[in-house]
Amino acid sequence: MAGRCPHLGLVGSRHQVVVVASPRHRCYLRSQPERIGSAHQGGVCLTSGYRRCPRLRASAAENLPASSTSWIGTSGRASSTAATLTPQAPPAARYTDLHKGRAKEKRVRRRWSLTELIVATLALSILLACSFVGYVIVYRAQIGSGMGAPAVVGQASESGAATPLPNLAATSTATQLPTAQPAAPDPGAAETASSASAPSAPTSIPEPTLAFATPVIRQPASSPPTRLSIPAISLDIPVVPVGVKTINDVGGSRVVWADVPNAAAFHQTSAYPGNPGNTVLNGHRDILGSVFRNLNKVEIGDEIKLYVGDVEYPYLVTETLVVPEAFASARQRAENLRLIGYMPEERLTLITCTPIGLATHRLLVIAKPPASVAPQLPEAGTGN
Repeated sequence: MAGRCPHLGLVGSRHQVVVVASPRHRCYLRSQPERIGSAHQGGVCLTSGYRRCPRLRASAAENLPASSTSWIGTSGRASSTAATLTPQAPPAARYTDLHKGRAKEKRVRRRWSLTELIVATLALSILLACSFVGYVIVYRAQIGSGMGAPAVVGQASESGAATPLPNLAATSTATQLPTAQPAAPDPGAAETASSASAPSAPTSIPEPTLAFATPVIRQPASSPPTRLSIPAISLDIPVVPVGVKTINDVGGSRVVWADVPNAAAFHQTSAYPGNPGNTVLNGHRDILGSVFRNLNKVEIGDEIKLYVGDVEYPYLVTETLVVPEAFASARQRAENLRLIGYMPEERLTLITCTPIGLATHRLLVIAKPPASVAPQLPEAGTGN
């Protein structure tokens, strides 16, 4: 503010003033600040007539040359030259402007550094990952290690246990196919072939001995399997029949196969061993016993043994599959139902969760009886 004395200031801050008279004002004309009366402040210091201040005039007279001093003494009034020689201090900020500046400083936000941004991003990523894993774990605990089941398989009761249904493959009478017998030789055809031969003295050629594969007789079981063994992964666990259960999924409730801890779960409506159809077992891979933890190490050609009491039913692995389950589409879930549904040929299907910890997919190991996967013998006359 131009209409005030430049030597006026506040206590502890000589370049700040209040626009009205205040006991906090001090005069900084000399080395030591001096108090100023309120009347003097209002009539002189805070007006454009501050040049008539006795303190200012006395200081100007002390700094002028002798001729100027004598002139000031005789006239009793400082000249305009003396007034211009007084030192000018930088203008002080207004009291209201000072508080406005402080308010603006409080509202200014500090910018984040690059390190802080990286740490915040990593923390947010970890939080999202933990949330996703927690959701998948809860979802997997509801679904179990098995896959979805058709609604016609069974309805869950109020207590949560599924109503058992009869095993259709076991109740049907097993049809045994007759063993093919070699046809009897035709004498007429032999004579025709003999007469067609040119040599007058035929040489006797011994008939080759053909090796026929001995068919494996598998008596159809009339009860569920009780034990499962996979020598390749040193697995030998009990088998327990299970039904279905109803869970609340993202798209609503649906029916899935139940599971059991520390054992393989036999789908009670699948085929009994030795019968035409699909024998389906599921098991956990990372919780409740982790019986199928190493099922991913089973390779094609490995042997799987299924027992009904003391009766052994051997199988050979023919295929392994990984299919989505947790977030599968309706079309994919229909395909999953087909894989664990009825098959016209005898087969064994093992199911478990994958990958470990997330269980968003299902690992399927498919095996068939040894007779159905035996290599074909070369035909006679091919030279192989």
